[in-house]
Amino acid sequence: MGLEGQVAWITGSSSGNGRAIAERYAREGAAVLCSDIRADPDPRGYDEGPPTHELITAAGGRAVYVNCNVADQQQVDDAVATCIAEFGRLDIHVANAGIAPLVHDLVDEEFADYERLIDINQHGVWRTCRAAARHMIAQGEGGRIIALSSIAGMTGIDAGADYVMSKHAVMGLVRVLARQVGPHSITVNSINPGYVRTVMNRESLDDPARTALLQSQGSLPRLGEPADVAGAAYFLASDDAAWVTGIALPVDGGYTAR
Repeated sequence: MGLEGQVAWITGSSSGNGRAIAERYAREGAAVLCSDIRADPDPRGYDEGPPTHELITAAGGRAVYVNCNVADQQQVDDAVATCIAEFGRLDIHVANAGIAPLVHDLVDEEFADYERLIDINQHGVWRTCRAAARHMIAQGEGGRIIALSSIAGMTGIDAGADYVMSKHAVMGLVRVLARQVGPHSITVNSINPGYVRTVMNRESLDDPARTALLQSQGSLPRLGEPADVAGAAYFLASDDAAWVTGIALPVDGGYTAR
């Protein structure tokens, strides 16, 4: 129960990594504000069962859900207000919400598609991290901010230019925000997952040949699970990471060790 008494706000909490992080935090004693564009898990992914907040409360934890599109500033502000109204404070924020479109070359990208992705993956992280940081500073008791980047934020992987750009931007935000809010005892870090079994990677993972190729590019004999990312998110939120800030933590089975 390493997060007993803490309150965490997680975006993109209905599926994949966000769902796993929310469940892990709740098991560790945190109250969780779950937010996403839908309460139910994405039917295109691997998650089954009730909404995340219902899973948590059924297991005896504390959680509520609020609809929040991170591309909408008002919905972001409303999510923070709900967190305070329900739980009285905000200690941990995980900026997890994001999208990954079909991979194509820059010369074939449509600007409207680029704009939409950047507004969610880059501007959305900026909006929620800013909102969380503002409240944590006013609260005056420190805090933890964790943003989900990707191995695409560390390398030039085979992905759309828009996606790779957005994930590099997240790492830049993490580094400068860590410097800015450090005097308030707020840590800011990113988690950079590799190929994890989530809806974003389902098309690749449903192809045995593609799965074998991706697995061969890592160091460990398997691809990732959301629980792997949740473990890293727990560490960065815990007291064990009290002096860790401004880092990018790869959770990629050794992909970036090549």
